[in-house]
Amino acid sequence: MAVIEEPRSYFHPLYDVMLSTPGLSVGVAPLDRLLTWGLKNALWVFPMATSCCGIELMASAAARVDLDRMGTIMRASPRQSDVMVVAGTITVKMAPRVRRLWDQMPEPKWCIAMGSCAISGDFYRNLYPVVPGIDTFIPVDVYVPGCPPNPEALMHGLMRLQEKIGLQREGKLVPSEPRPDFDAMVRPPALSRIGDAARAADLSDRQEQAALTMCPDAAPGVVEDEEKGFAQPATQATPPLNTELVELLRDRFGVTEFPLNAPPVVSADKHLELAATLQKMGYRQFLFVAASHRPAKEGSEDLCEVAYGLRTVGAGTKEAIWQVRVPTNQTVPSLVPLFAGADWQEREQYDLVGVKFAGHPDLRRIMMSDDWVGHPLRRDYPADKECAPWR
Repeated sequence: MAVIEEPRSYFHPLYDVMLSTPGLSVGVAPLDRLLTWGLKNALWVFPMATSCCGIELMASAAARVDLDRMGTIMRASPRQSDVMVVAGTITVKMAPRVRRLWDQMPEPKWCIAMGSCAISGDFYRNLYPVVPGIDTFIPVDVYVPGCPPNPEALMHGLMRLQEKIGLQREGKLVPSEPRPDFDAMVRPPALSRIGDAARAADLSDRQEQAALTMCPDAAPGVVEDEEKGFAQPATQATPPLNTELVELLRDRFGVTEFPLNAPPVVSADKHLELAATLQKMGYRQFLFVAASHRPAKEGSEDLCEVAYGLRTVGAGTKEAIWQVRVPTNQTVPSLVPLFAGADWQEREQYDLVGVKFAGHPDLRRIMMSDDWVGHPLRRDYPADKECAPWR
């Protein structure tokens, strides 16, 4: 009996022997239907959950939806999976890892884009670290729109994938999956975006002024100003000053200005000495280091402001917060020799703002990829900067 000529989506030595052996090819058609049934009802999922859609992906495997009843189980290894479900935002740093895991999955394999972030980047689509849809670097077989889609929507997507697998096995034309047009579906925000023609001319200035007052929406004493469209402070509470820190800075380090709404400024050459002195005084817990960039304007130079925080341990705890201002090309002494907890936090400020910490044992990027150009939280860094080949 001649070998059956049919469209085939996979090749296997045993199957080829049955096709070429006289008499055995009679059982090929029933066997092919059995293999198709097994392929459709044993979809092993490699979960690529990076944000909130991952919670819905987990819920789909729980008792209420129970994906296991359709033979779909989660696997921790890409080498044992045939369906990748990307549930959540994919960043430029994550994209090459996702691609590598996709390449490690054996054929045949399929991909489901779950949620609007995986499909288009959604709220973050124009930001420098976010890939505007995973179909820019791996093929997508089924789109499951939503923010987030519920577990039933994911099950419907898997059933849709089963239909496509059946058509592929039968050698029929598999229709392309339409990509949802999120730009036409997303409701515009209550306040117009920057760049919109409908945006009020003075809205940015009013938002900046509100931010300078350090008044969060949920803070006590905040009233809603309907005319201006954002929260305004009714009263501004002043946090109590750490008199111990004030006396130390005034008497030993020559600091004369103590603003109520910002930490006192300490010169860079006395910064490490101040931290060592506070450590001896009982400030043994490292709280934070936070840097910001102040671009050059007329009459001022390009500066970085680096704030540090320490705290005592035990009853009656006290905090000590100060900041160092340096030109962007000048270094700040690292506190890693005194506080091990400053290690990764200083690396983060170097990565995002570009502050260089002298004496740091391992000053390299921690959030962005090693070949990233620039520091994305500097104010002269464009929010929609391209990053080939991922966005």
